[in-house]
Amino acid sequence: MKRWLVAGGLAVAALASVSLAQGFREPKFPAQLAGGKAVELEYWSWVPNMDKQAALFTKKYPNVKVKVVNLGGGQAGTYPKLQTALKAGTGAPDLAQVEFGYIPFFVSTGGLIDLSRYLPADAKSYFPAWTWNQVSPDGKSVFGVPQDIGPFAMIYRKDIFDRYQVKVPTTWAEYAAAGEELYKKSNGKVKIGNFFSTFAPWFIALVWASDGQMWTLEGDGYRQTLNNAASKRVANFWGDLIKKGYVSTLPAFSQDFWNAMAAGEIATSMEAAWGTGSFAGSLAKNPGQGAQYRVAPLPQWEKGKKLVTGNWGGSTAVVTKQSKNPEVAATFALWLMTSQDSLVAGWNGAGLFPAATAGLSLPQLRDPKRDPVKFFGGQNVVAVYSQAAVSVNTNFAWSPWAPTVDASFAKQMDLAIKGQISWDAAIDAWQAETLAKAKADGFNVK
Repeated sequence: MKRWLVAGGLAVAALASVSLAQGFREPKFPAQLAGGKAVELEYWSWVPNMDKQAALFTKKYPNVKVKVVNLGGGQAGTYPKLQTALKAGTGAPDLAQVEFGYIPFFVSTGGLIDLSRYLPADAKSYFPAWTWNQVSPDGKSVFGVPQDIGPFAMIYRKDIFDRYQVKVPTTWAEYAAAGEELYKKSNGKVKIGNFFSTFAPWFIALVWASDGQMWTLEGDGYRQTLNNAASKRVANFWGDLIKKGYVSTLPAFSQDFWNAMAAGEIATSMEAAWGTGSFAGSLAKNPGQGAQYRVAPLPQWEKGKKLVTGNWGGSTAVVTKQSKNPEVAATFALWLMTSQDSLVAGWNGAGLFPAATAGLSLPQLRDPKRDPVKFFGGQNVVAVYSQAAVSVNTNFAWSPWAPTVDASFAKQMDLAIKGQISWDAAIDAWQAETLAKAKADGFNVK
């Protein structure tokens, strides 16, 4: 089985400074595709309004139609169906959205095309080095085109903190204190936040921000340490708040979660940069009476120290071996992630925080009259997340058995939330179960 450990944040510190210092540049795309013959591509993506971005591509190339299919996000939607189709050798789309952490897994299925023969030689120059390393770890094969990144920050309801005269927290100690204060002043109606117990990448981002290491290379194999000290510190911190009733455990992206945010029952949510688009889109019709959404840096363990955060998600577009038009599909992927029209549409329609280095230089990303900036009261949310991007802990890496990590996490967190096991025991069980499954799947790991 392919040995592949992908760095999670190498050179991310260069992102904002490079993006903002340079003018916008995009690749020189061909005047015509497929000789003008009619082509239809199918793209599996859970990005809101992706069909509108695809329509812009068809406007540029009228002979190419792109059918966007939204099967839901990641492991909860797209991934199981994509895995099944790739293994079956039939039923897969031309392209699919895949998060950075899942690239190694899908490469191991043997169902993805090496795009190096279809992309221009300078394609990698349009992206930060760390994002390109994730899709091309050997510097030769290329298994996807980077779409967006997800530096972590805190979305909060300014109106709730103002109403109850509670200070917006900047440290985790302040966060816990604010949770108690909001709970008591609201007679238990307002919880400080929500713990996403079914999304391992969300939890991993918090551990990442706490200097935790989960996977490292050792010789020809791996060492997994999901139960590191940082993991247990994060788990016990949130577990204590859950036990006291200060934090809810509603499923991520569920209607129950959005309803609770709109009703003012949850005051904060730890979110990746793309979360601004999720909030703007999901709460557009019902943001909540008098609701004022804002973004602040992720709370820190120590006050007065340099900001450190993690990364949740960030995606790519991959091309499957079942595509009958791989060259056109590769061009679509590159255009989608680097063209000015697409990047602006992605930000306004979904809050996609561009992976392309030139993307953050676009003034349209700061337009207070357009979402998601408009939804956040005109706040320059790009500035907050740009700071988060240069504050991501660069010493972090992924492994190829992400589905196993996700499944076990949800199982163990459920037991801890129900009080059937301690949070330490849940993290230890997560480590043990995932390690055993990875070994059984043929990985050299200890």
